[in-house]
Amino acid sequence: STYNLSSSFADNQGPNATSFVSETGGGRATWIHDRHLDYGHVYGTRRNRWITTGLYDLPYGHDRRFGSGSNRVVDEILGGWQLSGIFLWQTGPYLTPYSSGNDPSGTGSGTLFGRNQHPDRVAGVSFVPQNRTRKHWLNPAAITCPGTPGYTTGHPCLIGSNPGTTLAPIGRFGTAVVGSIIGPGTVNLSAGLHKTFPIGSRAHLQLSGSFTNVLNHVNLADPNTNMGSSQFGQINSARTSDFSGARTGQLSARVEF
Repeated sequence: STYNLSSSFADNQGPNATSFVSETGGGRATWIHDRHLDYGHVYGTRRNRWITTGLYDLPYGHDRRFGSGSNRVVDEILGGWQLSGIFLWQTGPYLTPYSSGNDPSGTGSGTLFGRNQHPDRVAGVSFVPQNRTRKHWLNPAAITCPGTPGYTTGHPCLIGSNPGTTLAPIGRFGTAVVGSIIGPGTVNLSAGLHKTFPIGSRAHLQLSGSFTNVLNHVNLADPNTNMGSSQFGQINSARTSDFSGARTGQLSARVEF
């Protein structure tokens, strides 16, 4: 059984990292002259991660607690099975709210170079809503469009996008930092059942069945973090990494000689 408590920061993830750092870096840097704008928790780092593996000989069959007096046929069928399991519990990835198509800084970062932008963080308001559900995973009141009074999420943030018709740039970037949201965690139990049958003196037949997410526990994927989307804060799918998707199983037979 192992437990990891981790913390990792970087400035190369871009303004909306949704995976490990790649060439695009979450839509590329917000502004090439200040890398610190995109400094924050690394997406792929899980703050808490606990993994436990186990191997257990089922106590049935000859020389075991139960069924020691069973006949040979029963012992061959029911005795000598081995159970294995892997249990995973971890907290979610670090996510970042973002907007697109606007340019509050007036640097051209959004309108000229197409970089996604950081919203403003509303002081004292948590991203965690009351009565959290998959359709209401994030509190929309926790962020706002920079320099835009009365803004509500689900609508385009237009500041600086067209100075002739929209609000003029305010000369700064948004205050919501990279990695300020923690996504849904993962709970997963995978298990297998195995037995080896002797075939003569030199060969063995191994039968096994293995299942991922044997309890079929639903692990939610990341929520929508685009504040201009009508689905901001909603989760519409399940996570598939770490074998945490829907339960799968396979049966196998193997002859060793």
